[in-house]
Amino acid sequence: MKRLVLVGEGFGEASALPTLVAKLLEEKDANRVFFVDREVIREPCPVRWDKDKNRPDFHKWVLRVTLASRRRDTGGVLAIYDGDAPSFPPGSGSPFCAATAAKAMAAAAEGARAGKAFSLAVVFACVEYETWLIAGIESLAGKQFKDGRPALPAALKFPSGAPESHGKRWLEEVFPGYRPTLHQSALTEMLDLNLVRTRQLRSFQRLEHAMDQLLAANHSGPHVSTP
Repeated sequence: MKRLVLVGEGFGEASALPTLVAKLLEEKDANRVFFVDREVIREPCPVRWDKDKNRPDFHKWVLRVTLASRRRDTGGVLAIYDGDAPSFPPGSGSPFCAATAAKAMAAAAEGARAGKAFSLAVVFACVEYETWLIAGIESLAGKQFKDGRPALPAALKFPSGAPESHGKRWLEEVFPGYRPTLHQSALTEMLDLNLVRTRQLRSFQRLEHAMDQLLAANHSGPHVSTP
């Protein structure tokens, strides 16, 4: 069994991403292929804009990918970031596009031998990780946390508007006291992924496709570095 190393952004995602990915692996009956490394490698802003050189600086990103690849029995690296930045890299003036950003990061990671010595997939949650939770909000409404505390009000419904336009701010409005570090993982554990799929979020579809790519590469090769 190979290790699936996760690279992420915030402290909330550091606890929630292993829960989500483990659920997806179990659904795919692939938890005997990969086991999820629950020590997520964090880098809040992996790509910077170098004003002096007038170009993106991928140095920190490549270092994090290198660190992930050096963990024992690594079979793949999955990087998941929020896609709520107005520009990419921040400060560059170039409008953010999830596909363009992921492609650039995957290409830069070839400097860490991604696609040759190990497989890498880069995914952006649009707009935020909470967007995926909101997509399955009815499955969380009225539930209780393990300690008996109520989670979300029972009458909650999926909000109107573009499916990938709601994020942390909306969740904070309906769940006073919401804290990513305290609640993301617990809500993810209760989340009905089939309900999330009905919203047809492109970013969540990309996540599932990325995992399929990593599984296929681990099974038959060759390694991939994919946006």
